[in-house]
Amino acid sequence: MYPVRRRWRVVRLRRSAHLLLELERVQQPLRLEELWLLGIPAWDAWRRIRRRLKTSGTTTELWRQYNRLLAGQARQHALVPYTRWQRLVERPATDTLPPLSEAQRDEFVFYVFGDPVQPVPSGHWLFATQPGVTLTPWALQAVAAARRQRPRALLLYGDEDQITPTGERQCPQFKPAWNQELCWCDPHYSSCWFISAELWNQWLASAPAQSPNSWQQLVLALQAQLSNPTAQIGHIPMVLSHRQGAPEPEELNPQHLEPFLPQGGRASVTAGGLGYRLHFPLAKTTCLSVIIPTRDRLELLQACLSSIDKHDPGCQIELVIADNGSYKTQTLQGLREFAAASSPMRRQVVVNAAGPFNYSAINNLAVQHCQGSVLLLLNNDVEFLQGGWGHELASQALRPGIGCVGAQLLYPDHTIQHAGVVLGVGGLAGHAHQDFPGAASGYQRRLRLAQEVSAVTAACLAISRTTWDALGGLDAKQLAVNYNDVDLGLRAQALGLRNLYLPQVRAIHHESKSRGRPEGAAYRQWRREWKVMEQRWGAQLRQDRAYSPHFSLEAADFSLALRSGVPLVR
Repeated sequence: MYPVRRRWRVVRLRRSAHLLLELERVQQPLRLEELWLLGIPAWDAWRRIRRRLKTSGTTTELWRQYNRLLAGQARQHALVPYTRWQRLVERPATDTLPPLSEAQRDEFVFYVFGDPVQPVPSGHWLFATQPGVTLTPWALQAVAAARRQRPRALLLYGDEDQITPTGERQCPQFKPAWNQELCWCDPHYSSCWFISAELWNQWLASAPAQSPNSWQQLVLALQAQLSNPTAQIGHIPMVLSHRQGAPEPEELNPQHLEPFLPQGGRASVTAGGLGYRLHFPLAKTTCLSVIIPTRDRLELLQACLSSIDKHDPGCQIELVIADNGSYKTQTLQGLREFAAASSPMRRQVVVNAAGPFNYSAINNLAVQHCQGSVLLLLNNDVEFLQGGWGHELASQALRPGIGCVGAQLLYPDHTIQHAGVVLGVGGLAGHAHQDFPGAASGYQRRLRLAQEVSAVTAACLAISRTTWDALGGLDAKQLAVNYNDVDLGLRAQALGLRNLYLPQVRAIHHESKSRGRPEGAAYRQWRREWKVMEQRWGAQLRQDRAYSPHFSLEAADFSLALRSGVPLVR
């Protein structure tokens, strides 16, 4: 006899989503008689809850405390073990891959870095690896399927993990879609590549007789042969290879990287941050316009300005304060003294931006009073931690093909507040590595390496004046307060530009770590602007190329999730 139980669970869904029913810790036979999924509106759910509270004698305040506890637990989402992900995500995906004939398998040629390089027969593909790397049983099937879906791709790579001597898989490395900046900075970007014979032979014809000095140099030499890397390099979000143990540390030699850098080799390279850092020259006449919106809170503004004075920006700057209706006598006096201190060495301007708070309109107005070739949107509660920040932000923003450039921002307790924006988190967007320790290296060292991201926060956002004008600035009509920076980054991407996160520029952002959900009019505005973003960008908000489709969207912490609809190649 099976015990009969009826259990009702209320699940709140903000949008359409897949539901996975999984029973754990079942200690006796269980038979599921029926499963009902009933959609009810929120008002009806609350009416039922209140009726249950009344009959059970539970007070409303006790119910609210209970729900606050549940909400706190929900934010600490359950982590998915790698073994569980293999069973519920990887195995079903690999089982659907079309099988390969022996003739198709013979089209793959294997090469281990360090062996003599030889031409590959036309129509074949080369599987190039570092020593100690082996293929998964389904790797060739996945590559063949990806080639059919992306016929223009000449270079493919996948995810990887480590395998112990006993055959246990661990330490998976889930990678972003092609990320040029990260590949330059990370010598361990990928330990295996699938290379078309066309690309391999083209490189052999143009390469010197000796082999490359490093694995990264080989990868960059191949990539340099491509006319359109974004379209010709594909990422297969599937574990395709195993590494025997941890990767061998590669000796960092900036000279190996410099021949493949942009701007005709004018960039310089240093080793640091667990990888390489790229530095670009900046003309002495370049001026960085620092725009700081403010409204009273003079102590915050003074701390921000003091950090600018304390830490040399490394380039010429001008300061433009956009005053959004300050009324306190002390603040107005401070602003007058600030403007009076303007000099030929550093221009200082106060722009009258009175009116209802509209962050986009305030910055758009301030830009009209700027004379610099690079703009830096900066919150008044940001304090820089080291010098050279202006040179780094301005030189990167002036690179060809670059859109928005952001910094690493820390909470006052020195945990991460911002390291780039990840699309889809929380339904729309969130900050990568948020709440990680400031000294951490992050997932696959990505907190410490420059890389392309979908967007960066406007709390510290650099952009060239030319790019700003081409994009039309921030959207002051439909995105006055929320998501205007995400929208700017996505519009830059739509023009073919790349947005960058720079870990070498660090600052404290005094935004409250415990700030809760907006209420009242602020909540209603947030919902309106949320809908604007959903209508404008749609499915793109859940397809972040810098974030693996196997990662959770509950938080941008690079933890695994049981997600469906993962593309075969991207």
